[in-house]
Amino acid sequence: MAKTTRTVPRSDAARPARTFRGIAPRLSLVLCVVCGATAMLFAVLFSEHQADARIAGREELIGNDLVASIDRILDSVGSRRRNELAALAGKPCSQVGASLAELGSYMRYVRAVALVSGGRVYCSSALGSIDVPLSAYPLSTGRGDSIGLLPQTRYQPGVPVLAMFDRTAPGTGVLSIVEGDYLSDALAHGVTYGAQIASMSVKDTGRLNVHGAFLPASAPLTAYATRVASRKWPFAILVSSSSAFISGVRWKYRSAGLAVGLLLDSLIAAAYLLAFAPRRLLLGAVRQALRRNEFHVVYQSIIDTASRELVGVEALLRWHHPKWGAIGPASFMQEVESSDMLGPVTQFVMRTAVAEMSQRPPAIPLRIAVNVAPGDLQRKGFVAEVEALTAALPTGGTLVLELTERFLLGKSARTAAIFNALKAKGVKFAIDDFGTQHSNLDLLGRFEFDYVKIDRQFVNQVDAGGADLISGIISVAKHYGLQVIAEGVETESQHAALLAAGMPFAQGYLYQRPVRAEQLAQWRHEKAIH
Repeated sequence: MAKTTRTVPRSDAARPARTFRGIAPRLSLVLCVVCGATAMLFAVLFSEHQADARIAGREELIGNDLVASIDRILDSVGSRRRNELAALAGKPCSQVGASLAELGSYMRYVRAVALVSGGRVYCSSALGSIDVPLSAYPLSTGRGDSIGLLPQTRYQPGVPVLAMFDRTAPGTGVLSIVEGDYLSDALAHGVTYGAQIASMSVKDTGRLNVHGAFLPASAPLTAYATRVASRKWPFAILVSSSSAFISGVRWKYRSAGLAVGLLLDSLIAAAYLLAFAPRRLLLGAVRQALRRNEFHVVYQSIIDTASRELVGVEALLRWHHPKWGAIGPASFMQEVESSDMLGPVTQFVMRTAVAEMSQRPPAIPLRIAVNVAPGDLQRKGFVAEVEALTAALPTGGTLVLELTERFLLGKSARTAAIFNALKAKGVKFAIDDFGTQHSNLDLLGRFEFDYVKIDRQFVNQVDAGGADLISGIISVAKHYGLQVIAEGVETESQHAALLAAGMPFAQGYLYQRPVRAEQLAQWRHEKAIH
């Protein structure tokens, strides 16, 4: 039969395994549901986080743009005619009033420019001589000039302005009054970019919003989501996005998150279906394959290493699906071996091998090796099946049943009785893939096996100094009366090393790849001619 991972025999050790196999699909389903729900929740939460980041990023972009616009206004006011105005500060208004009015006419964004001396505003470009304490203009000092927002001035009530003071000496300097409308117009650009509200806030003096309204510094800030401060002047822009923009962004990211969540759930579901699909679907396909003759048997030659003469064949199961093509035994045999399909599959391989070899009887005695699962020896009627096939063998033919090392670990009284009954009928037994499981050579004495098949991983090492290990295994096998077969021989150097180590039999691609019965007969014929 096909080589694949074996299940343990039906014994006390097998019961937990069978129980686990029954529970595993349900646990897997629960795990997949939990993973699916977690993936969807993660996708939704991540989309909300990304939406918040997108909104905050947009608000910060708008804030930076508005900061740059107002910085340009204040830079213009603070730099234009600065030195000429500073030279007038402290001089009598009667002497410099006309010059002040002329210079004020050149300044953009400014309603009026005034001179300060002794802590009092004493001369205005618009009003001439005045007397107002500088303290009437609350100011916040930054890296450059001091600025402050006022809800109004005594000369124009109800119209917010921004005062900018350029101090040239203690209590002396130039005070510029900037129209609030210019600032409000700059803030209005933020609305066109998706802001619901935007305000300019000057520390400790107040705020001016996009509608030109003044709010005291103590007014709550709960309506604003993002604050962007100027690096040049002591003010900051407060921004909140419009509800339409927020809704649009959240809808887009929630849709994307939902799509990602559904995709992840689909992938999880697909993985579950691939890994934990109900066994009945696979076993049903195997049952149909038997009924539709989709299975066939190929044979790999076993040769005498000294003469390279054919001494046996190993029968291997192959499945060619009409839609999916070749399907490897590893894809289905593990499930087959733990189901009621094990019997029909094993019967197919043994009957096919015996029938095809009987149609083309070998010229010399031939061993027909078939891989069987430990569960086969527990099946009712297995002994009778094997006895009938043994009787149908051609003269000189021998049936060899190959079992893995795990068979030895699951020894039971029933298994031993079946083993001995088949031995009495002339059936031979081989330990397959020796060394790949629990490599305890003492296990060789637990049953009267006839052959030991050394796994290819040891054969691959013979060119690199592993011949001594092979020789040791051969010596121990001889001690128990077993003959040794090397698997996976692919090169002439491996063949030579195995021959030198005393290996009696071998198989592998060096001698022949697995072929159908008619190709095997042709190969034997051509080999006999040459």
